[in-house]
Amino acid sequence: MENRLKELRKAKKLSQKEFAKAFNEFIEENKKYAVLDNKGKIKKISYATVSRWEVGQTPIPTKYYEALANFFNVPLAYIQGAGYSKKEIENIILDEINLRLADYFIKHDQGKVENNILSLALYTFINNTKNDEYLNEYLDLCSKSVKENHEIPVLNAKLEKLLREIYDFIFKQDSILSWNKENFENREELDTFLVGLISKEMNKTLSTVGKWFTNGYYAEYINSKEYLHVPFKELEDSLHFQMIEDLKYSKDLTEVITSLRAYQDFIKFIISEVQSTMNKLDAESKKEDKNQQ
Repeated sequence: MENRLKELRKAKKLSQKEFAKAFNEFIEENKKYAVLDNKGKIKKISYATVSRWEVGQTPIPTKYYEALANFFNVPLAYIQGAGYSKKEIENIILDEINLRLADYFIKHDQGKVENNILSLALYTFINNTKNDEYLNEYLDLCSKSVKENHEIPVLNAKLEKLLREIYDFIFKQDSILSWNKENFENREELDTFLVGLISKEMNKTLSTVGKWFTNGYYAEYINSKEYLHVPFKELEDSLHFQMIEDLKYSKDLTEVITSLRAYQDFIKFIISEVQSTMNKLDAESKKEDKNQQ
């Protein structure tokens, strides 16, 4: 079984000489991984040693394997060659992105409300954080299969390049390298992982009020002694979902109206809170300007 030292070294954009230097420094700082010579001094590796390790000419000592796993922050089994390669993992992720993003547009055109959670996340990201050029380019590349034939487009070189560019942050994650084949075969688990990455990336682009809304808490009165503190976004999602479900399936008019009013009350509350927050921010800004003058 071939080790993945060369693959990981290149991912860090290090030459063999640069890697040898960085790895020797890492060993100096983490002496528990050190291999000692006859005089009890730490053995240093050369770029020639790195070359022999990468081609399998010389086996990597067990202690160094542990150090390499920590240096690259990957599982020991992965660097030893077990599981999928990084390229294979990227291909699996690209296939899933291609499938789910196209699925959103197909179902949207067919008037279907239901969608896979990753489909929605992928669309929301490209629609909210990227310019229209990216969205138009994606639709141009796969418009015939998606818009006309309602089929998942073939992942050709152009489409793959575009998806890599749009969702580049996903391919910078090393944590997924610890997954085994069973994890990847569970598409629900993969989808949840990717949704988490997208949500985290989108949070970086939030406005001040957006961060407040996402991280804020809504105190809902329960009784005279306690309040239920629910994150705004979580409550909004819950109320919105319940309203849609009641509208779609409930035959009880009172239940439908109650659900609509609950959502309406929440929206009124949010409008009030946003106005209050914006006024505070505006007042603080004017105060800062006045102090600077």
